[in-house]
Amino acid sequence: MNAPTIDRLLRCFDREYLNPSAPTANIKKVMKPLFAALAPLAPLEENNEAKAIWLKVPKGNISDYYSFDDLKEYGEVETYDEYLNLWEQDYPDEYKWYELVVVDSYNKDGSLRYRGIVLNNTFIVSAIMDEEDAEYNYREDIVVELCDLLVDAVKEAIGKLYSGVYNREVNTGLPYEFKTGVIRRSVLWEKDPKQKEYDLEDIDPHTLSTFKNLLTAGLNNEIAIGRLVSMTANDFFKACTIGYNACGYDGTELSPVDQYFAHADGRDEGLSGKGYGLNAGQGINFDDPAAWDEWYFHRKQSGGHPWEVCRGGNSTHVSLYVCHDKNTLNWKVQLGEITKEEAAAHPYGYYFEVAGKHRAKEAVSFYVAISEAGLPVLLRDSDEILARFEASDYVGIVPHSVIPKYCESMFPNIYGNVIDFMHVYDDEIKLYGDQIEWLKLEEARLQS
Repeated sequence: MNAPTIDRLLRCFDREYLNPSAPTANIKKVMKPLFAALAPLAPLEENNEAKAIWLKVPKGNISDYYSFDDLKEYGEVETYDEYLNLWEQDYPDEYKWYELVVVDSYNKDGSLRYRGIVLNNTFIVSAIMDEEDAEYNYREDIVVELCDLLVDAVKEAIGKLYSGVYNREVNTGLPYEFKTGVIRRSVLWEKDPKQKEYDLEDIDPHTLSTFKNLLTAGLNNEIAIGRLVSMTANDFFKACTIGYNACGYDGTELSPVDQYFAHADGRDEGLSGKGYGLNAGQGINFDDPAAWDEWYFHRKQSGGHPWEVCRGGNSTHVSLYVCHDKNTLNWKVQLGEITKEEAAAHPYGYYFEVAGKHRAKEAVSFYVAISEAGLPVLLRDSDEILARFEASDYVGIVPHSVIPKYCESMFPNIYGNVIDFMHVYDDEIKLYGDQIEWLKLEEARLQS
């Protein structure tokens, strides 16, 4: 067994996720020795149906790699020296690491319901085991060959676990591209000034100073900001224009609603009469508080993005929410967060909330400008955004198999709320590798 052979087989699986289906008799048969070899391994701490183990596979010889003639024909190389260099680039180390994850799931009566095999985040098998065997699977030969190869690697890893060297070898030898860690943002700024420019986003000094003062004074607080007794659509659109002006957006000569549609998502759940798709509608009277209340509390359309005032992706937009205590106070009482007496004394009415931690400059500009206009407004994730601007937080480093977004749950609370994530490569390791704090890996354990 060698890494080029494993990689050749993995490339045959062209989807990251394979929907569960009944396996063929041959696939069922070839899985049995693999799962038997893994029987001594204890399941993961957070999932008693799953097991995971790292396999250390030799890189083999160049004869296991693509042939020179094939790569030359494909236009990848022209000379044999280029071929040798490509081999060394693809397999620079004597071993390559693969994480094998398997799942065994059982019905209530104890019968086997499901089996899954994943190698380096590629689904090899996703099988419903309690259905009649499938007659055909176009990957059958590949699955059989790969599972046969993996059995020996699993036996070797389990043997190291019995001898007590497995976890030490993984902790000391696992390459950084598989690991999770943190680094102080201040280190990134010190080592790479361009990172500081990127994080500060060229934010206006007055805006940044005012933002810090608002937080220091405790004014980013739902009790302190006051409320609006009534609200209209134009009040919302005008608040948007205050933010657009603060961000230096084009189109300030347009009406408030037209500025909104120049920059917002557009799926406004029937608010303006200019929306599109399933969220289009006739619109409401822009200056009528009663019309706003009816739309806000009782609209039948949903699933839109009326508050996405600076359109973008899931994590790259800015929202200006309109909030009302009617929607939250009862829940807080029922959840025991506040008493009925505290709810009775709580401010009551409309207020704004800005969200956009991944477009911090614009989110803070919206927040400061709307606050300076005398309107009640909060900024979501304010502490995390301030820490980003002051470089007092951590940036998360995630494995290369993980998209560096929405990774908050991967980091323990001792590092605060980690909101930015990155991959590292050889250049970054050379630049600040000794400043990275790698998180401890979950150790493999034998069944007790």
